[in-house]
Amino acid sequence: MAKKIEEKKQKKKPIFEKVGIVFRNPVRADIMRELSERPQRPKNIAENIGIQKQSLNYHLNALKKGGLIKSHTEELSEKEIPKERGTRINGIGEEGKIQVTYGVELTENGKDVVNQYIDPLYEEESGDKEEKIK
Repeated sequence: MAKKIEEKKQKKKPIFEKVGIVFRNPVRADIMRELSERPQRPKNIAENIGIQKQSLNYHLNALKKGGLIKSHTEELSEKEIPKERGTRINGIGEEGKIQVTYGVELTENGKDVVNQYIDPLYEEESGDKEEKIK
């Protein structure tokens, strides 16, 4: 019986470690929420949540190490490739499109954390604001 309880604790431990990474700083929850809508470039995330890019990079590195975000990669035609700084060309895919890496996006674990923990908190917060307005 005790062995089963210990096994359950060990299975839950990784997700709680990831949640801990996010909630060590409220800025990270804002970053995760921004990325839940779509992959974005760091410059845009910094502007949207109102922090300096240098500070954002610190938080992005922590979220990457925790396995919650990753570089955004996709295959595009030559015309679709973003011309902005930071776009990395990785090669040509099977369909002849160019493999490009730019910006960041949530991993599957990151999406789980947003759905289970972050979105409900933001919904609560917006509900509280609506109550105060009434």
